[in-house]
Amino acid sequence: MSRAALHLGPVTRLAGELFVLLLCASVVIPLLVMVGTAFKPNAEMYSPAPWPVNPTLDNFERLFTQLPFALQLFNSSVNAIIRVFGQVFTSVLAAYAFARWRFPGRDILFFAVIGAMMVPHQLTMVPIYLLIVKLGWYDTLAALIIPNLVAPFGIFLLRQHFLSLPKELFDAAAVDGAGSMQTLWHVALPLLKPAIGALAIVFFIESWNEYFWPLLVTETARSATVQMGLRQYIDLESSSDFGPLMAGMLIATMPVLAVFFFFQRQVFETFAQTGLKG
Repeated sequence: MSRAALHLGPVTRLAGELFVLLLCASVVIPLLVMVGTAFKPNAEMYSPAPWPVNPTLDNFERLFTQLPFALQLFNSSVNAIIRVFGQVFTSVLAAYAFARWRFPGRDILFFAVIGAMMVPHQLTMVPIYLLIVKLGWYDTLAALIIPNLVAPFGIFLLRQHFLSLPKELFDAAAVDGAGSMQTLWHVALPLLKPAIGALAIVFFIESWNEYFWPLLVTETARSATVQMGLRQYIDLESSSDFGPLMAGMLIATMPVLAVFFFFQRQVFETFAQTGLKG
């Protein structure tokens, strides 16, 4: 019994390592196939080799020729940048107010924010869509951006971080004559840069990869996003032509991978050390 117990640890660890390797392979192998297919000529498209013998950029050229992909990239970039800025800005101000100010109805409003997090986004899409149509924003970038400038999750997360800061810091700033906004800018925000950075990354990935909302409120290429462009290419008669499709997927994946790899430490540290306080 004791010998079995001694061997249980290494065996369990080996099984866990093999499981993790399988998970990594399930993620990495499709990415490698996508990259290789993006550079394959038509003659090698169905070759089992993951990388082409004669790499080519023709797939990228055909993608931008058959679709207004440059415009879709621009729309996705504008949508993601403005949304991330707006969501972070409103989250910081609202979270600071909920954490450090006392005003009538504060707890009720905060519970409303938590309630908004629990309501599925699909339930609010139709009312927001009808409002957008009445305002004349349908098929514009305003329909993509304005309804998403406030993020309840960001307010909740940053409020918890504000509560984790020592009260003595704010008291010292008040003694030195700093106002509320000066305290926020010079005392709180420098301490919360990792949390704000991680939140901005999450918001960017969410807005960049969003598909259903742009599909609902846009119609023409003037406001279509990258994800809609990829779906449009699949619906074309040449949908079996995987080269340009993989090229588009590669371009659409690069911003997300770049943002994550450059700032992954901030993401992990922030969500691992989120001291949740009431």
